[in-house]
Amino acid sequence: MTAPVWLPLAVLLAGIVFGLVLGLPMAFTLGSASVIAAWLFIGPECLSYIAQNTYGMARNLILIAMPLFIFMACVLERSGVADALYAAMHQWLGGLRGGLAIGTVLICTIIAAMSGVTTTGVVTMGLIALPIMLERGYNKSIAIGPILAGGALGILIPPSCSFIVYGMLTRVSIGRLFAGGMIPGLILSFFYVSYIGVRSYLQPKLAPALPKEERVPFRQKIALSRGLVLPVLLVVSVLGAIFVGIASPSEASAIGAGGAIICAAIHRQLNWKMLKEACYRTMAVNGMIMWILFGAFCFSSVFIKTGGSALVKELVLGLEVAPIYVVLFMMLIYFVMGCFVDEITIVMITVPIFVPILNELGFSLLWFGVIWMINMQMAYLTPPFGFTLFYMKGVAPKGVTMGDIYRSIIPFIPLQWVALLLVMFYPQLALWLPDVVFKLM
Repeated sequence: MTAPVWLPLAVLLAGIVFGLVLGLPMAFTLGSASVIAAWLFIGPECLSYIAQNTYGMARNLILIAMPLFIFMACVLERSGVADALYAAMHQWLGGLRGGLAIGTVLICTIIAAMSGVTTTGVVTMGLIALPIMLERGYNKSIAIGPILAGGALGILIPPSCSFIVYGMLTRVSIGRLFAGGMIPGLILSFFYVSYIGVRSYLQPKLAPALPKEERVPFRQKIALSRGLVLPVLLVVSVLGAIFVGIASPSEASAIGAGGAIICAAIHRQLNWKMLKEACYRTMAVNGMIMWILFGAFCFSSVFIKTGGSALVKELVLGLEVAPIYVVLFMMLIYFVMGCFVDEITIVMITVPIFVPILNELGFSLLWFGVIWMINMQMAYLTPPFGFTLFYMKGVAPKGVTMGDIYRSIIPFIPLQWVALLLVMFYPQLALWLPDVVFKLM
């Protein structure tokens, strides 16, 4: 007797929940649930089917860019570039109320455009900027929150490793995704800076200005601005190569990795120990991502094969609601999932479900990828498993508790929702720049 259409989906979901409750690694949870469901509803031949699909995914040349961008971020974290940036911002903006926090957000925005991951901005600014802001009398919330929110821009502002995975799955141009994330990323950065400026103006004691006796002359500020040259050159070389069409994202990632090594050499931080640590960390992070991709691709293969995608598509399209509300419901699902699961796992699970629905409703997968990425920034900030929260705890000075870290992100979550809704209802914020850049090529 043929099993009901919904039964394979129920077994898959039950397996995932069971694995999460036991605390098993997500990669093995997804993989084992998929193999069990496939064995029950497809048969023994499922093993070769899963293996062939997963191997095909692993051979995708787009994935070459991921370890190189991660290596670039690991080298930049130790290169001294962030120290030079912060020294300049400290003097240029320190005289304003909240100036150090504003400068921190701007530096995180620049680091995001150099690294493509959240770790670099959070860890680097947590080590450099946070102790200085606390020493200057900044309230913990106005000192910690901007680092966390600014660091999360690393997955939205290109070059984003998460965009690479999304583009591989949906077959959307990586270059267009990178361009699509630029304006929303800058909007979010503007929102953070505006919030800090307004709150510091209304509550001066939260973020006092740098004392006049500690401010340097204008000429010295200009000299300190030389720290901006290398980051700008690196960003322009990586993104410019992609947007102009000189290099693919994979080739541009090699340019970025080489540029990061040059930056470290110029700042006299290039040595064998640093390179070895960067390589080890790259291998660990990329290995973790690849294992998640393997497990998640097993899940998506079995989900499609057993008819789960068609079932969900039929149910959603049968709802008598405006299409935009379907997308809003997807965003709410992402927000809840983001509290418990990383963005790579989320996109691997949901793409087989959501993409057919989006295509049927006529939505742009490029636009959806950008609003998905804005949503995933919240995943890095929302308890209980927001990764940046634990990164911050690992580098924060003594006296900073998890309670302080949790409270600091409360004002930034609504700002991210505002940006998400803004791009959702005004799609050209995500689509205009890719159209302009790639029409000129």
